[in-house]
Amino acid sequence: EAGYQVTSAVVPSGESSKSLSVFESLMTKALQAGLDRKSTVVALGGGVVGDLAGFVAASYMRGVKFVQVPTTILAHDSSVGGKVAVNHPLAKNIIGA
Repeated sequence: EAGYQVTSAVVPSGESSKSLSVFESLMTKALQAGLDRKSTVVALGGGVVGDLAGFVAASYMRGVKFVQVPTTILAHDSSVGGKVAVNHPLAKNIIGA
């Protein structure tokens, strides 16, 4: 009713989703959905979801709005710092913003 267009993406649970391949698939989904500079990425989930969605928001078009809705205590604590990242096969949380 408010005129918002919503596109959702679900990622598999677990640390393995904080990968460049999942990041790329989310960027592809954003492009296909036609997100622009006025768009907002909303992360609804735990720490992995927040890190991944935050990095997508920071990277897409060099940064779009980001809202984090943590669903776990650990995600709530990690959402305060604002650091977002994905893993590389050789190091955890090494690629981020």
